[in-house]
Amino acid sequence: MSRQRSILALATYPESAAATRFRVTKMLPYLRARGWEVHFEPFVDDAFLSGFYTKGGGFKKARYLAARSVERLALTLKVVDVDAVFIQREAALIGPPYIEFILRSLKKLPIIFDFDDAIWELNLQRSIHPIAARALKDPNKCWYTMRHAAGVIAGSNYLAARAREVNANVMVVPTVVSSKAWTPWPGRLRGELYGDGPARIGWVGTHTTAHQLELVEPVLRQLRAEGYDFEVHVVGAGEDFGLGTVELRSRPWRLADEIREFQRIDIGLAPMHGEPVYQGKCGFKQIQYMAVGVPFVSSWVGGARDFVVDGENGLVAQTEEDWYRHLKALLESHELRRRLSQNGRRLVETQYCIEAQGPRVAQFVEDALSS
Repeated sequence: MSRQRSILALATYPESAAATRFRVTKMLPYLRARGWEVHFEPFVDDAFLSGFYTKGGGFKKARYLAARSVERLALTLKVVDVDAVFIQREAALIGPPYIEFILRSLKKLPIIFDFDDAIWELNLQRSIHPIAARALKDPNKCWYTMRHAAGVIAGSNYLAARAREVNANVMVVPTVVSSKAWTPWPGRLRGELYGDGPARIGWVGTHTTAHQLELVEPVLRQLRAEGYDFEVHVVGAGEDFGLGTVELRSRPWRLADEIREFQRIDIGLAPMHGEPVYQGKCGFKQIQYMAVGVPFVSSWVGGARDFVVDGENGLVAQTEEDWYRHLKALLESHELRRRLSQNGRRLVETQYCIEAQGPRVAQFVEDALSS
């Protein structure tokens, strides 16, 4: 009796992290449906990740990372009855590509490498622990993995172009959600506002990216001064986050509330700086907005350039004047909100959803491992 084919899936972060959840664990059922047995192993757990980006506790964090590095090494050395390895971002959070080297060069296992960020860029300016990041992170690790991978899955055209510098077998797979789970609030596709109160201009993210809202702070302040009635809802930015003189309603991010938080937004914000590290972002927030039918304004950076068509499924802002003009239009125009909502939702249903991308990933893995 032949043994079932097996893949070891390694990720930097646990399932609570969006990249792991939507690019690994939500995709695994499509591999299992093709007869693969998949064993998933994140490098860090939820408890560590929840406090990783906060200040303090440096010794405790270092001790945990050191212990996990030893455990990851032990797991790698013990690998048996595995036919391939799927790596999302990096097999270990710190250090050189020692795990990747063992798996590929010593164990002779083919690697499928998935990434959704310009992870060769160190964003030290925004880092909570810049000295530790420079000492412990190896920005060149991804280039080693890409060079030796049987296939590379990139989250955007920009990332794919960089990957093709060292590997010819590259496929673009955007970070997407399930069109069945992520659905619009009733009335959204008709351009209606949520609830009986003023329009909700909103953003959902993490405290590591909330600083980008500073790009729209002057515009929000100007619109408020001109008498426009709206609320600013921010989710996941952190307890101490503020936006100048703009009053906002801030809530913590919770996995159980994620879809509902997006559904409650009337106008989505997707501001992004233009530095190289941000060019590698995949436009996931814009896809989340479209999935629940939320019209949005987006910076013209990163993966948004792959699918956002200005005036069709979103609005593109390259200047402060663009942000002002677009947000004002969305506050005023029921018809504009309706059109963007319907077109965005349609694009997700046909292309930018797990139901469409999952089979592509499974087929790519099959083809890469059989060649």
